Amino acid sequence: MKIKACVFITLASFLLTFSLCFAVWDKKPEFRWIQLYRYDLRQDNHQLYTNRLSFTFNYLDKKEKSLFKLTPFFEIRRNIDKDLRERKELGVEIGKDIFPWLYLGDAIQHGWMKEDYRYPADYVKRDYTESETRLCFSHQLLSYKSFNLKGFVLDEYTYDFNVGAGVRNEVAIGLIVPVGKYLETGINWRHIDRIHYYDSDTFEATVTLVF
Repeated sequence: MKIKACVFITLASFLLTFSLCFAVWDKKPEFRWIQLYRYDLRQDNHQLYTNRLSFTFNYLDKKEKSLFKLTPFFEIRRNIDKDLRERKELGVEIGKDIFPWLYLGDAIQHGWMKEDYRYPADYVKRDYTESETRLCFSHQLLSYKSFNLKGFVLDEYTYDFNVGAGVRNEVAIGLIVPVGKYLETGINWRHIDRIHYYDSDTFEATVTLVF
């Protein structure tokens, strides 16, 4: 466990330094502060509030076209009903817009958890290292004057290195509405398949500060 944690921290530090070098070239690195509320439609006492901070650096070619994105992030998740800080995560994601409507990314993240990952009432404290592969389809649904409405479909597959197997597959479908220049709001439905354990269907609402 300690060896894996050290390897992860070394890799994350290297990639963070690497990304900061790219920030010198990137004219507009993007900062995002996401606040997310999640309500589990299947389980009782399971309202979650998440804060996520991230910086996205674009690696540009000579024509200033993005070749790929590197995003260090930190996330804290709290169970509102139980007044419990369930999860903290630190990681970095590398991704690319394959097409304007298709994004593919993969994150390596280390987390500290006190969470019901096996059964709704089974809270287990542990550290873990995961890989999370993200595939997102998006499309502009409506654009009228200053109002824009975007739809998206997202799939996230999580592999736990400590367990040595995939542990979650999540599918979400939702809407995003920019509010002014620096703010986004969104709503979505998400299905969480905890492989070999219980499933969740959740309603989520987000407010994102972007600059």
